[in-house]
Amino acid sequence: MNWLVLCACLLAGVAANLVEHNATPPRIADATFLQKQVDLLSLYFHINEPLQEPKLKAIAQSWSLTNNIDKYSNVTAIKVYSNLIDYGMLLPRSVPFLILDPTHQFEAVTMFNVLQSAKDYQTLYNTAVHLRDIVNEGLFVYVMAAATVHHPETQGIIVPPLYEVFPSYYHNAEIMNIAHRVNTHGKRLVDHYPQTFAWEDNMVIRWNTTVWPYLGNSDISTFYYSQDYALNTLYYNNHLTYPFWLSGHNGPLMKYKRGEYFWFFNKQLTNRYYFERLSNGLSEIPEIGSDFVDEGFASGLVYQNGIPFPVRPDELRIDQPKYSELLEKIKTYERRITDAIELGHVVSVSGEKINLRTPEAINVLGNIIEGNVDSPNLDFYGSLINTWKSLLGNSIIQGHVFHKQHVPLVIPAAIENYQTCMRDPAFYMIWKRALNFFTLWSSYLPSHTEEILSVPTVVIKKVESDKLVTYFENKYLNVTNALYLNERESKVVEDEISVLVQQPQLTNKIFTVRVHVKSDVAKKVVVRFFLAPKYDSNGYEIPLHLNTENVFQLDQFVYQLPVGEHVIKRESTGNMYTIDQWYSSYEVYLKALNALQGKGQFVIDMTQFFVGYPRRLMLPKGRVGGMPFNLFVHISDYVAPETPYGEGVNPEQTFGIGTGARRMTGYPLGFPFDRPLHQYQVETLTNFHVHDVLIHHKPTPEIVVPQ
Repeated sequence: MNWLVLCACLLAGVAANLVEHNATPPRIADATFLQKQVDLLSLYFHINEPLQEPKLKAIAQSWSLTNNIDKYSNVTAIKVYSNLIDYGMLLPRSVPFLILDPTHQFEAVTMFNVLQSAKDYQTLYNTAVHLRDIVNEGLFVYVMAAATVHHPETQGIIVPPLYEVFPSYYHNAEIMNIAHRVNTHGKRLVDHYPQTFAWEDNMVIRWNTTVWPYLGNSDISTFYYSQDYALNTLYYNNHLTYPFWLSGHNGPLMKYKRGEYFWFFNKQLTNRYYFERLSNGLSEIPEIGSDFVDEGFASGLVYQNGIPFPVRPDELRIDQPKYSELLEKIKTYERRITDAIELGHVVSVSGEKINLRTPEAINVLGNIIEGNVDSPNLDFYGSLINTWKSLLGNSIIQGHVFHKQHVPLVIPAAIENYQTCMRDPAFYMIWKRALNFFTLWSSYLPSHTEEILSVPTVVIKKVESDKLVTYFENKYLNVTNALYLNERESKVVEDEISVLVQQPQLTNKIFTVRVHVKSDVAKKVVVRFFLAPKYDSNGYEIPLHLNTENVFQLDQFVYQLPVGEHVIKRESTGNMYTIDQWYSSYEVYLKALNALQGKGQFVIDMTQFFVGYPRRLMLPKGRVGGMPFNLFVHISDYVAPETPYGEGVNPEQTFGIGTGARRMTGYPLGFPFDRPLHQYQVETLTNFHVHDVLIHHKPTPEIVVPQ
């Protein structure tokens, strides 16, 4: 998948010449699918409380792992997990869960293996119901979502967005405190709190984090991006799709070139953050020193049990004795990775030398830097990114506090949780440092030749675009799932009060890019749009070979180019790797339940891709007077992907997450900016064009959005 393989959502084409790779028509869900959707969504309902429905309680009490061991393919996982339960070795409920902690990770992976080995859906469901009130709620939600994405019996089932399951990961302590008060008082005191108002049957809390007076972070002006609920959920969903602890060689959704994707995905997000820093007049992304970290961070978040997230103070000295072990690990890992790149090979666990002087080696390098289980030598090269997170999180890991003398009780910092790590500026500092390894590696590869870059029969005569405008629009998030049921609600298993949080979120007006092309022959081509800043934070124009590190792939599509002059029109809504909004789990549940009862239909909507990039964040904020950016347009010959589109997956039931079956072309991700690109390489190309654009930010009252 190219462009942010991040996403593979399916949209209908608008141009007759557009070659659609997503032409699977919407499918009406049958009763079996509907029952699965209703069943699994029910398990997330008020996850912090015990099961409420008598039917579910009966299943939970009657099911036994060991008595049904013949219904699982992984007998070892069943025995190990049963022992953990019998000996009370599970992470207790109501405490934070951290997948980076080895003990927590062992329990989570073992539970995943139990669910994954269920031979049929009913076994999977009964097991999940049985474990729902036994295991830690954070661990349960994490594993249940991962199992739903990967188990063959649950392909296409919509997983509820985490911001509705655990709102406390997305809203600070003051918001959650107000929500709990509203839940208690109802509409009786709605006028008493200046932040609340009634809207139909909902209670709404007004909020704007960027003006919250209790945060002093230096990059608070970019919080609308780094704390965006959809972006942080995307990062969490992406981790569940490509968990570092799950081998890419295990089915049914084998991970295709996961190391390359790991690099591309994080480079895209880091560069977008850089754009927002420039839009707000901030400096370059700070470097991480080996003695102290200048940028502190306070999230303002509180775990469900009331424990606040750890804070990293400004100018944190990491050369202290308590950090020495982690710091030494990082230095060792970085030295070994640098040596491997410069020597041109890595050494596998068996002693085999794996060549790094090929373009395909980016997959190996990505696996090593992530430290996933597909790394050729995990013990030797370690897990660099996660080690940095542990160090800079400044989290309170109390080595002397254990549950049952075995399970560590930890308090993870924001940067250590996949659903909150993008809030911390240190996340981008880590990635700026990590991307330097990929830059060093690419410097040893030959530059792209003119034969690879050029298409002599195609001439881009000019590029035009609509005015690019961004603005803030209020979005509403439901936090009711975190609010405890009262006695009346628990009897009917239904919320009497629905509490929403209103937050302004960055978005942009729909725009069209028009590429005027002349072609000598009719051919299938790949059209790519890239965005990059024209000037750095000091006001200096960035040369092309340096701007290679800053490009953000805006769009990519396959096009059937006719002979002669032609205008390629591309709307921003046509990007097949972006989504508008994940459906609310409340909406999905009601639609599925009604359809199951014969009240309407439930359409399996392929635009609800689990790892879809938010379409409203395609453009950076820009500035009121317009901020200059370069829009790079490149047209290349079509090269078929290694895995034919849709091969090995059922497009009606799965998105083929990470299998390569959604890959649009055979080019490397980010091509032609996957290697440094110099001005002399492109100035004679007729199929490469640089278009200067201005991105304008407008106050919301000035915006007129067509209805």
